[in-house]
Amino acid sequence: MSMSNSRKAQGAKLNRRQMLKIMGTGSVVMGLAACGQAATPAPAPTAVPATAAPEATAAPPTAAPEPTAVPPTEAPKAMVNSVGKELPADAAPPEQQVYLLGGSGKPGTDGQITASVYNRSGLADLYALPLTRINHDFELIPSAATEWSVSEDGLKWTFKLRNDLAWSDDSGVLNADDFIATMRHMADPETAYDFTWYWESGNIKGFGDAVAGKIKPEEIGISKEDDFTLIIETSVPTPYLPRLGIYFMPFNAKALQKALDEYAGDPKMRRQAAARYITDPAKCVSCGPFIVKTWEPTRFEAVANPKAAEDVKPFLERVIATPYPNGFQAYQAGQIDHVGVGTAADLETVLNDPVLSKEATPDVGDFRTDYFFFDVTTPPFDNIKFRKALAHLLDRDSIVQFITKPLLARPAYSFLAPGFPAANGEALKDIQKYDPELAKQAYAESGVTVDKLLLTYRDDYAFYPAICAAYADAIKQNLGIEVEIRPLAGKDFMADLLARPTKIAFGAISYGMDYLDPSNMLSVFKGSDLGGRHVWNDPKYQELLEKAGPMTDLEERTRLYQEAERILVESYSAIFIVHRTPVNLWKPYLKGPGFQPGKINTNPGWAWPANSAFTPYFETMYIGAEVGNRSIP
Repeated sequence: MSMSNSRKAQGAKLNRRQMLKIMGTGSVVMGLAACGQAATPAPAPTAVPATAAPEATAAPPTAAPEPTAVPPTEAPKAMVNSVGKELPADAAPPEQQVYLLGGSGKPGTDGQITASVYNRSGLADLYALPLTRINHDFELIPSAATEWSVSEDGLKWTFKLRNDLAWSDDSGVLNADDFIATMRHMADPETAYDFTWYWESGNIKGFGDAVAGKIKPEEIGISKEDDFTLIIETSVPTPYLPRLGIYFMPFNAKALQKALDEYAGDPKMRRQAAARYITDPAKCVSCGPFIVKTWEPTRFEAVANPKAAEDVKPFLERVIATPYPNGFQAYQAGQIDHVGVGTAADLETVLNDPVLSKEATPDVGDFRTDYFFFDVTTPPFDNIKFRKALAHLLDRDSIVQFITKPLLARPAYSFLAPGFPAANGEALKDIQKYDPELAKQAYAESGVTVDKLLLTYRDDYAFYPAICAAYADAIKQNLGIEVEIRPLAGKDFMADLLARPTKIAFGAISYGMDYLDPSNMLSVFKGSDLGGRHVWNDPKYQELLEKAGPMTDLEERTRLYQEAERILVESYSAIFIVHRTPVNLWKPYLKGPGFQPGKINTNPGWAWPANSAFTPYFETMYIGAEVGNRSIP
């Protein structure tokens, strides 16, 4: 079996797509004035004596002057930015090609996703091209890799790389050695990478053993056939491996090694070496669309990379992020060009404003689903009928109508959101439907007697307090059980959740995809002994996931994942609340392919993964001429 791809379409964005080539045209006006004069009329004849009647004499006509030609006007010159990129005809001048964003004031210590996932800055992933990319509809497309194929046994992937992605320090072009050094860096326990599970889920041969210190990073399954042919080996067939490539953002191998050598005697600093080489403007090396200029708590600025390949060079001159206490207010004041709408109150303001309402667009985001969960190993949550009673008391329609508002979320009756591969929500809708009478019946049949429950939610979603309060009220009114509600900060929540035995018996949390495959989302419920986050562990569920994972028969693979999700929903180990649909505000002068509606994202504007090089839309966006002469901070 051989699978190759030379321009699938997965993020943000037609990476290797031709950049817009819009030629400015002008008109040539040729005016021709031919102003000839009429002949002078002959004078009347003079009377003479009859005996001598001479002939009348006519005056000769006056010669017409030569026509005067108007010189043609020159065609207007196309605007070109500082890196030689010709701007579209409807673009603002180069000095206005600046994308303004609101930062948090905490840019993070780490510079890109292969240095750290959880501690990197929001604009950290602009300085290289990942192995693969996704487009507006999450279809996989080429990036640093132009094509890929897999061996007949499904264990050896071959990626053909571009050979024209020059590094900004003139050290050469991006090649297989850079990807190899990056993967080994992530697998090295001395560098303490915080997203190793992602690559372990990709079944990279030896990766988990290297992270555990059992083998050296040099022994993992990544190598090269030549400088521009990368080989990745997996321990089992992994058909979704190319999708993982959107996070495979390469370091410059030489710059990385230099940074590691600088801190050779200091293990703590050595762990930060990769981060520091990216975030330090004096050391940052880029083969992507931008390069760091300023990285400070009060200002982040990246500028167009003049050494980037022609199709990677951006139209934008700069990207600037500065901290504002309230991003929504900063957007309203014209200080930033884009902001997410985070609260129902802000959404009401948007919907009631004739200008803002036209600039607001919802999207599927990262297909994030919020849910309640239980420790099914401890009473009373070890009783499935008790869990079923709680499931039938969640009024999702009311939550969406009155709490989140319809634009920000959709009712969730299963884990996989509409549009996600293998999603089957409609077929599962009745299993956990809102029905207080069924809830009372199930509670009576459970034999459970309980006076009070503790519900803990991860304090990172503005709607959890209201959602949890409404749910607690429904439980009290229908079952007579008091519910105490406790918020917990994200770090503390995850520490308690992942403790064994877990310290959270009844909680609320969300999960959004890392890559567009059911194996990613559904693995959350694999069981804690298999790397999942929850203690529920159903053998049949695990068997279906194990069987579906390596399958290349996509139709049968989908069927197995749908069967697994049905088991999950029918177990009532989780009660699904809403599928989030983030609403973003975009200034109307932001233009480019990313602002065109797609098939899944049917509204204009970027979705996940947003402002990064994981999609090609960042470098193909530009500022339209209607922006006028705004002030740039």
